[in-house]
Amino acid sequence: MEKREGFLKKGRINRPFRAFFYLFLFAACLLAFVRGAMAASGGNAATGIPGFELGMAGGGSYNGDGSLKLMLLAAFQKPVFPNFLLRAEPTFEYMNAKGDVLYAAGGSLVARKLAPYKGLVPFVDLGAGLNYISQSHFAGRKLGGNFMFDLMLGGGFYLTRRISISYRYRHLSNAGIFTENEGIDSYYVLLGIGL
Repeated sequence: MEKREGFLKKGRINRPFRAFFYLFLFAACLLAFVRGAMAASGGNAATGIPGFELGMAGGGSYNGDGSLKLMLLAAFQKPVFPNFLLRAEPTFEYMNAKGDVLYAAGGSLVARKLAPYKGLVPFVDLGAGLNYISQSHFAGRKLGGNFMFDLMLGGGFYLTRRISISYRYRHLSNAGIFTENEGIDSYYVLLGIGL
């Protein structure tokens, strides 16, 4: 069998990609289990918004590197106050800047404040989390190490109680735990589907 280059190297899937993919699947399965337990206890009856959401996003970079960014996320959300959701979001990201590829997997806690409207419901997100990245450099930026923190801010609308669309700014950096800390600033347009 001939050796393949790129995504399939030497006949097997690239190891960092496989590890991130399995981590994301594990987190999604765990959240599906938690969602089932939550459904048995009544779900998010206070807001009418499902307790579990799958999301996909596409975006780019504020760093001027012309990178393409794709994200998958699964969110477990629960109301903690009226019109206020707390979300646990495991994520898997793919970033490509002219052939320089970076994978990131992690999880964030996100606070979502809903405006008290009927129909189209606006919201604001604020969150932070931890991530593991496949390499310590990307698009000429020295990231320092493989462990990163993220901060995010965004907003959007629930088009229905099950479908949301939002915009997010996301900053990844190591918060100074490594000497090199150039970070990555990204934007995403995110589509969420409640299950």
